[in-house]
Amino acid sequence: MALNWEDICYRGDAADVKELYDSYRVGDYLDTFEENRRRHDRGIREKMLKHGIRLTERLSPRIFRIFGEACEGLQIESQAEVFCLPDHEMNAFAVLDVREDKTHSLIGVTAGALEGLEDTELKFVLGHELGHFLFGHNRLNGLMSMDDDNPAATVLPPFGESLFLRWRKKAEVSADRAGLLACRDFHAASRSLLKVTFGLSEKNLNLEVDDLVAQIDEIGGSAELIEEAFASHPLLPIRLKALELFSRSKRAARNDCSISGGDLSDDDLEQGIDDLIRLTRRHPTTPLQTAMMRMLALGGALVLGADRDVNDEEVKILVQMLHDVFTDEPENEIVTDRAEIDKQLTEAAKVIAAEGGPQEKGFVLSALTRIAVADGALMDSESEEILRIAKLIDVPEKEAYALMVASVQQGGFQTDTKLNRIAGRFRRSFLRGEGGSVS
Repeated sequence: MALNWEDICYRGDAADVKELYDSYRVGDYLDTFEENRRRHDRGIREKMLKHGIRLTERLSPRIFRIFGEACEGLQIESQAEVFCLPDHEMNAFAVLDVREDKTHSLIGVTAGALEGLEDTELKFVLGHELGHFLFGHNRLNGLMSMDDDNPAATVLPPFGESLFLRWRKKAEVSADRAGLLACRDFHAASRSLLKVTFGLSEKNLNLEVDDLVAQIDEIGGSAELIEEAFASHPLLPIRLKALELFSRSKRAARNDCSISGGDLSDDDLEQGIDDLIRLTRRHPTTPLQTAMMRMLALGGALVLGADRDVNDEEVKILVQMLHDVFTDEPENEIVTDRAEIDKQLTEAAKVIAAEGGPQEKGFVLSALTRIAVADGALMDSESEEILRIAKLIDVPEKEAYALMVASVQQGGFQTDTKLNRIAGRFRRSFLRGEGGSVS
């Protein structure tokens, strides 16, 4: 039975790709980016020919055979070229070289990986890289910034970049599934991940995958423990456990790579991996940090509604602050129901009052002031809400006033209300097609 790649793809991967295309219209940019590459002929393939060795059948029968077997396991006929690169570390990558005449699929494997991995382990690595091609991941790499003077990682705005970086982790889960389908051996796939990640072989580490998966199960409920146990590679235990779940699933059984008869339903498989991926998100992990995030979101909503005139700039600043300081998913923290806001606000305030010091309390009040002045003015109604919150977290009124003034002194009024009125009149006049002055 032919493999259904849409079915094999991890649903979180597919959902994020859809959002990138739908919300940020990246398809249009990528078309332009690729046309530019065609015209300028960036020559990635030439660089690999210059600095590496193309592994043909005559030059490397072993790798040629393993690559063919990986393609057979994936039920594809790939024209990808495999290159050996002079690096003693174990690594591999896949890249598209967009040219005027055709697009080349290129796979680079380091000498360290070729020398240190067994045949079945290498088959997993090659299948993983082929998976990136099959799922269309490589094309999205065109969103990465190539400007050395740009501190951003991508050409996307902050929320888009955050989405892209989260998606890349999920893409690895899908590609690992392809790797398993290529090698049909869960333990070999897991050993490959361990060797590539830590650079160790059986000479220095007894690669007992079942024991490691059991360790992951013990710490799996805590993002902090995952981070501490695998400080330099926090994604490794997530990928190992995700691959183990897939190997026990009905999907794996349908594709002849199950290790336990496929007792895990499709829904249970994807939900289990969703739970694992949540451990990689940026989110508060202590009660105090969580309370501060909630206070900013809830108090921010009250400040926004205090003057009964909520504008886009105020909302953007609230959401941006939540994103910059606390979480990758700030939209999930916004509450608009007044009764629910008051309930949660009281709970968060108790934690901050009890556990927070001057720094934490000052941050909350200063942040709320920045939201209040985002529309170009600090209204009495907004000040009253901030002072009410200050009282809830045990900040004296005199100190609260000082914090509010200091926040405005530091950041200033970010919006010019007169300029906004002029822009609004211009927009309305332009849309109606009227001439004349907009002053």
